[in-house]
Amino acid sequence: MNPAGQPPQTPLVPRAARVDTLEGKTVYIVDAKYPLTHQLFEEMQKVLAEKFPKTTWILKEKAGTYMDEDPKLWAEIKAQGHGMIIGVGH
Repeated sequence: MNPAGQPPQTPLVPRAARVDTLEGKTVYIVDAKYPLTHQLFEEMQKVLAEKFPKTTWILKEKAGTYMDEDPKLWAEIKAQGHGMIIGVGH
């Protein structure tokens, strides 16, 4: 007997299509609120905006903690965004 048991199989989720360019796109930077990282994401937004000035960079804080769902934010990103970077800490 294996004390670890048998974990359920993880369902595969289709990968999102990649954009061919960032120009004219909207990319969300999502802060999952890992302690002491928000300042990093603010700086990352500034640097990316300088490097890619024709891209809109939106910084948002996710509701709850890293493990919690945020359906409202996910719906906003799907409706208005072309991509997302999520920061989960170090």
